[in-house]
Amino acid sequence: MTAGLVHEQGRGLSFGLFSGFAVLALVGIAGQFLLAGMSIFGAADAWGLHGLSGGLLSVPVLGMLGLALAIPGLHRFRRDVGVLTVVYLLQVTLAGLGAGFPLLGALHPLNGLIMADVAMGITKARFSRG
Repeated sequence: MTAGLVHEQGRGLSFGLFSGFAVLALVGIAGQFLLAGMSIFGAADAWGLHGLSGGLLSVPVLGMLGLALAIPGLHRFRRDVGVLTVVYLLQVTLAGLGAGFPLLGALHPLNGLIMADVAMGITKARFSRG
């Protein structure tokens, strides 16, 4: 194997992993809205899943951040993934403060909409042919 071939295979793997993380983040965020809705309408167990899956969203978010910072071909995503990371951290903070400060807790679903929008933009840009 030549060094160029190994480099191209690594690049392809990195791009594929980033794409998978982008889709996983978007689907995970949509799932969060579904779980919250289920909880509101009587499925009390869904709150636990909502919290668990919210924590697991850190995997694709931080994975995309690491790849965007490390892989030159993914540098164009650094800003958007950085924004998603900050909004994710804000989301976790709002969830934690929500019980003691209901006004801050009320911002949690609104911040979730921002997360969904940013994740959609990243996913759309990754799969666009432009």
